[in-house]
Amino acid sequence: MLDLLFSGGAAWFTIPALLGTGVFLIKLVLMLSGGSDDLDVGGDASAGHAGHDFHDGHGHGSGLMAIASIQGVSAFLMGFGWAGLGAFQGMNLGLIPSMGIGVLGGVVMGGIFVALLTTTRKLSSSGNVNFAEAKGATGEVYATVPANGQGRGQVKVVVSGRQRILQAVSVGESIATGITIRVVEVRPDNSVVVVPANK
Repeated sequence: MLDLLFSGGAAWFTIPALLGTGVFLIKLVLMLSGGSDDLDVGGDASAGHAGHDFHDGHGHGSGLMAIASIQGVSAFLMGFGWAGLGAFQGMNLGLIPSMGIGVLGGVVMGGIFVALLTTTRKLSSSGNVNFAEAKGATGEVYATVPANGQGRGQVKVVVSGRQRILQAVSVGESIATGITIRVVEVRPDNSVVVVPANK
């Protein structure tokens, strides 16, 4: 088995394959176990109680770029090594053609990694909601809002381009389900103060 991995020019592919795979697996295990996987990019992902979404995400690109470079290089090495080794030992190609196939395999693995990273960033940023944008918005009462702040109801309001159900209080009269409302204040806990829209 070792001679298959290291005989002739196979070491040119085996070493990068093992290095890339090792780094990738270590990062994966750390990420899945909740350990320090260096993926903390400075995001403040405090949960929005009322909207059940995240808000105020302030991700910093430098941390993400460091991870992208480490994971990108390990993905390239893994693809290069295993594709090159398969071509060299499995297809009995020479060293130079096998290196070409290895580079192609590395580029494909790197491309897959970049696509996954881009998708992950889009998904995480789509969860970031700035509830302050709700101020002044109109919506509809989902569950009756009690009078004079003596409890909370729920309202449907469009925030950051998506409809959200938010906890709501009224400083005046009770507001029944189905009534159109206007948000006059957003509180620190992301609940909103509402009034009937016609007032």
